[in-house]
Amino acid sequence: MDVGTLVEGPAKRVLVFGHRGASGYRPENTLEAFELAFAQGADAIECDLVPTKDGELIIRHDNYLSTTTDVAGHPEFAHLKRVGPVGWQEEREDWFCEDFTLAELKTLRATERLPELRPGSAKFDGQFALPTVDDLLRADFAVGKHLILEVKHGGYFAAKGMPVAAILARKLNEIDWRARGISLTIEAFEFKVLEQLQRVCGPVGDYVYLVDTWSDPMLNAKAAEIFEGISFNCELVWETDLIELAQARGQKVFIWTARAEEAENTIEEYYARFILSGADGIFADQPDLLAACVRDMS
Repeated sequence: MDVGTLVEGPAKRVLVFGHRGASGYRPENTLEAFELAFAQGADAIECDLVPTKDGELIIRHDNYLSTTTDVAGHPEFAHLKRVGPVGWQEEREDWFCEDFTLAELKTLRATERLPELRPGSAKFDGQFALPTVDDLLRADFAVGKHLILEVKHGGYFAAKGMPVAAILARKLNEIDWRARGISLTIEAFEFKVLEQLQRVCGPVGDYVYLVDTWSDPMLNAKAAEIFEGISFNCELVWETDLIELAQARGQKVFIWTARAEEAENTIEEYYARFILSGADGIFADQPDLLAACVRDMS
């Protein structure tokens, strides 16, 4: 499926994106979460890419591992625990993906990041491997699907001699994803990183700029000249005209993240706010619930 065609087509409807897969039901960023999201009606799935010590791309939300893997239960890796930064952000004591080879990371298993909030997902702790971008692009369930690849902390890793853009470009050249009917969107929070990804990876799909906090409106305007889309933290768009401004510039606009646990009244009221926002696509942890509301409101 070409997400761009759906957004621009005459029968436009809001799109449902499985945020790190069906992360409300399975440990996030696993092949099992991605496959379930598609089975639940998601138009696309989103995942996060970080590098390994030996130049591979593992699918994890951050470079630290303690909250989404069982690394703490592996005594053979105790010596790798250290204090380090989360990208350019605050430091924490943890295990970091950039200190592990892919073979070492493949011995770990995924865990639910929010076990008290999502005990149903936590029941699957320890069952699923940590996938790579190769695994996702070659997965049977990905045939004919749209995948949204988010590069995390690209500037930080590049400064450490780990060029994520170049690694991703190599992977996309090596794997026959186009022949398998897969279409892509590439995202990043860092403007310059997204520019580099666009330059290095080339015309592999849409490029979408992620905006988490209030930013320079001129930067958003510049993004419209360079990138096909912009994706806002939903808290930025309530009671503002950011969506309308971006669409007036010709951009596709996505918002994130719809989480059923945050509904204060009914699920239908909660999702309706997202659906009626005017966004072209919505990232959701429970794509089945959002998809049902989209159908009911269509």
